[in-house]
Amino acid sequence: MSTEIFDPTISAEKETISYAPRPTSLEGLRMGLVENTKYNSKQLLVRVAERLQAKYGMEMVHMDTKQSASHGVDESAVAEFKTKADFVIAGIGD
Repeated sequence: MSTEIFDPTISAEKETISYAPRPTSLEGLRMGLVENTKYNSKQLLVRVAERLQAKYGMEMVHMDTKQSASHGVDESAVAEFKTKADFVIAGIGD
């Protein structure tokens, strides 16, 4: 009698990504925030933003709230981040 083993894994697809250029200074940058609706997510992001503002003079220019933690960021929000923010922080809270 022979035993057959089922392997449910598949090969991972490889994707090349390119990172955004890093700023030479954090002073005065404009930040965006993505809140994912998890418990305490908004509070955590706001505190991080406040600390960055106090330490580096950053400005929070836009906050987007996702439909749920499992949803992506709406294309309209992405477009707004691209025009208003130098960088975006996406955070969770639990």
